[in-house]
Amino acid sequence: MGMSANIVHARVDYRLIHGQVITKWLKQCDAKRIVIIDDKLSKDEFLGSVYKMAAPTGIKADIISVDEAQRRWADDDFYGGAPVLLLFKTVDMAVAAVQAGVSFTKLQIGGLENKPGRKIVHNQISLDKADAEKLAGIEASGSEINFQTIPGEEVESLAQVSAKL
Repeated sequence: MGMSANIVHARVDYRLIHGQVITKWLKQCDAKRIVIIDDKLSKDEFLGSVYKMAAPTGIKADIISVDEAQRRWADDDFYGGAPVLLLFKTVDMAVAAVQAGVSFTKLQIGGLENKPGRKIVHNQISLDKADAEKLAGIEASGSEINFQTIPGEEVESLAQVSAKL
């Protein structure tokens, strides 16, 4: 495992690099790089370039697959160095990354797509039982899960949010 991985913030947000939200988090956690781990997006050059262009000036954004994330975990040049804001589009991608050996102390849930069968549990964040269980699995592996959309807003734990389902 890349011991010097410098992941300062890990977040699940289906909007990924999302205007003011991402700028605020970059400032808050003093990240200088964005790494998106997403299998589908890593294969979509056009959409990938759209997200990369959305990154604020001076912030490098990389989009990699779970396999590549796992391969590069041991490569300190990739995750070491500049502080990294790690982004996932879905809970499933976060689960896959954790299973592949990517680790972070906290995972923030900042935005999940509001599809049918899901319930709004925190601001505009929607959740269903399946995602709640997957997140509980990540928490059991040693990463604290919290729900917060923007800095300064109240933070809720997975337990608090799951109680609303």
